[in-house]
Amino acid sequence: MTKMSIGAAFSETFAFLKANWMQMLMWVGGALILVGLLGYLVLGSTFSAMAMAPNDPSLIMGAFGKIMLFALVAAVIFYGISMLIWRGGMHPGEAPNFAWAFQAGPALAFGMMVIIIAAYIVVFIVMFILTLIFGAALGGMGGLSPAALESGGAGAIGGGAILLMIILYVAVIVFMLWVQGRFMVAGPVMAERLTRNPVTGLGESWRLTGPSQWVIVGFYLLFTIGLLVYVIVAGMIVGGILGAVAGGSAVGAMLSMIVMAALVYLPIIMISFSMPVGIYRAIAPRASGDVFA
Repeated sequence: MTKMSIGAAFSETFAFLKANWMQMLMWVGGALILVGLLGYLVLGSTFSAMAMAPNDPSLIMGAFGKIMLFALVAAVIFYGISMLIWRGGMHPGEAPNFAWAFQAGPALAFGMMVIIIAAYIVVFIVMFILTLIFGAALGGMGGLSPAALESGGAGAIGGGAILLMIILYVAVIVFMLWVQGRFMVAGPVMAERLTRNPVTGLGESWRLTGPSQWVIVGFYLLFTIGLLVYVIVAGMIVGGILGAVAGGSAVGAMLSMIVMAALVYLPIIMISFSMPVGIYRAIAPRASGDVFA
């Protein structure tokens, strides 16, 4: 276990991507096609029916259930694919273990869901306590909402309360980034050890990220900002070109969406899958599977 540097994390991330981009392209591209087809089959008719009867509450409730089911299936697919990518990258030449990947992936997804829910509960409790303490200044729980910053509420709660609100929301963002950072390498740990137990991955991730936790938060923030800038710039350039080529036709619009996904969003997903391994290799002791080739 070593203290991570941001430079080492970037280097390891792109080293993993460079060595495994073809494998990742195959797995991620296949997953996107599969999820897209499932989305069309599960949700296509539902959205068409809702467009024809937008005020039907039964359709809305049915659509919500189908969306949740689709999100669950998509999460299982992508978490399973991520396990295949991480294991294949850390142990090149090994045959894909689909049975393990599609058990370990959903197990990790469930573990992370529990942690995120717990984190939001902590945030809610802290917000509630601060509301009780500063209730008069903030005007109750509503003073902690974004609506309080609108023109009507800003003068009512005062400059000091607005400053406190800004500090609180920044603190919430930092806290959630910290939680994500502490459990960032749980997946690579499970892939390295070929375990299905998310407790093992989450516990080891907590231990490994301890000495570098705030460096990881900074790296995660820089990476997220960089990806957002890339999406905005690339989306504007590619979208503008494809929009002009499509000429407003339905077929052209569909082809434009496919090209946009391939040129803009697919690289983002591949880099996002590489980042946890990059952090893991930057902080974990070197083991037998430390060469990404």
